[in-house]
Amino acid sequence: MHICCSQDDKYNDEEPNAFDLFKEFHYSKKKKCYTPVVQEAITQMENKLSTTTEGEELKSVAQVVADVLAENTKKNRFLQNVGFNNAQPRFSEQSTETKLEAEKRANAELRAQVADLSNKVQESEQARIKDREEMKRSQSEMEAKLNLLLSQIRPS
Repeated sequence: MHICCSQDDKYNDEEPNAFDLFKEFHYSKKKKCYTPVVQEAITQMENKLSTTTEGEELKSVAQVVADVLAENTKKNRFLQNVGFNNAQPRFSEQSTETKLEAEKRANAELRAQVADLSNKVQESEQARIKDREEMKRSQSEMEAKLNLLLSQIRPS
């Protein structure tokens, strides 16, 4: 991939990597600087590129860029737009555990809500049954009184 002829000298006749492209496309030529957000992302990328923890495999430049962009943006398409389709952000074990814990809490809350709603439905059903029995009893009393009244009016 060649950006343009003058860029070849800038990268010593090598293809620019994802980090080079990120810096180039996010540099403001009008202000002659990076925005604070972009500068922070560049700093994070530089830190990740310069340090590796023990036992961790060396990440590709594109992978580092993908990881930082995944941490800082919702839907990032920068790497795809510049031709790095295979770099996917790696989710750390810690972030996976954090997401799992959040899902467990959400599930527990949902179960509690379902149990609460279930109790309310059961209480409502019991109240309906009680009201229906009360209406039947009241109707029976009314019919008995009406029959008594009618028997008093009619000559036997």
